[in-house]
Amino acid sequence: MAIVKRLLCFFMIITAGIDPGFGQVYRPSVDMHIPFGTGTVVINGKPAVYYELYLTNFSNDSISLEKMEVLDVADSSVVASFNRGDLLNRLSRPGLQIKDKDDLIAPGNSRVVFVELQNDKTGVQLVHRLSLSVSQGNKKQTFLVQGASMSISEKPRVALGAPLAGGPWAAVYDPSWSRGHRRVIYTVDGKARIPGRFAIDFIKLDTLGRYANGDNDVVKNWYGYGAAVLAVSDGIVSATRDDFRESNTLANHPEYSAEKATGNYISIDIGNNCIAFYEHLKPGSIKVVAGQRVKKGDVIAAVGFTGQTTGPHLHFHVADQHSALGAEGIPFVFECFSVLGTYIDFRDFGKERWIPVKDSFPLIIRAERPASNSVITFDAGNR
Repeated sequence: MAIVKRLLCFFMIITAGIDPGFGQVYRPSVDMHIPFGTGTVVINGKPAVYYELYLTNFSNDSISLEKMEVLDVADSSVVASFNRGDLLNRLSRPGLQIKDKDDLIAPGNSRVVFVELQNDKTGVQLVHRLSLSVSQGNKKQTFLVQGASMSISEKPRVALGAPLAGGPWAAVYDPSWSRGHRRVIYTVDGKARIPGRFAIDFIKLDTLGRYANGDNDVVKNWYGYGAAVLAVSDGIVSATRDDFRESNTLANHPEYSAEKATGNYISIDIGNNCIAFYEHLKPGSIKVVAGQRVKKGDVIAAVGFTGQTTGPHLHFHVADQHSALGAEGIPFVFECFSVLGTYIDFRDFGKERWIPVKDSFPLIIRAERPASNSVITFDAGNR
């Protein structure tokens, strides 16, 4: 009996810390998954895909994310690589949990990694390889984990007409902005979503790059204020809201909570589970009602200054549900527009003229998404 006890004790010692299913030493890791995968969208002639990698630390130790590689499953080639500095610029901590360091995922904490990839190949299966480090006392261990696969599928792109006429219009967005539409997560009906993943804010400029004539604080001085808003496709109006008022100045504009972010808005069902959203519309300007059929190019409202906004502009995006906040933003392209230039440094916006295109004439683009902070006109698309 004593021999049996000694053998059992010996067996327990040598198997401590071993996973009985696979014979591997257990290491603290993270749960990783991609909740929503989109199709590609063409920007500057190159297909791009946007998605989010969710990481949750279920271990008892803080974990640091040192590196991330995106691999092609077929041949294990590296499609993209992000070092620690790159990742810090892409990481977001949902909510306000504990005051841990930004480069650490504390026990019980989650992070979202916002990813934008340009990849010429479709039908590709991707997988993510993370380099993680764990500090246990004075010892630091670094190891690799792999998972969270997704495919880049060639879904039919949503091709739309112009939401506005003429220009110049600045197509304001940047995936790297921490509070830009791309990174704002709303939780509705128990599910987190990003409705504005591909949203664009359109602000009208003059030839010198100014967005207002005179005092910028006066709403009616903004060049885009009151501009006609157009239906981007044939469709059926699914919802409207027109109960927001406007202040005469930016300074007197109230602060609105998330559920009132849209201001006055219109949503149009354009088919194939695609809903076009127009937000911050001028009070009393909405010309359509729910259930009404519209044709591409119809005037449906006017640019205004309602809801969560810092100035008169048109917010436009396409989503997969009728809910303004409870839907996933999906990619779209415009059938035609002309590029006048771009703002390389957005701090110059409203103060300096944009950097013009190299050619002497505007660059006519077809079936693409305007590049980040580019300046465009829709004249070509209306001909």
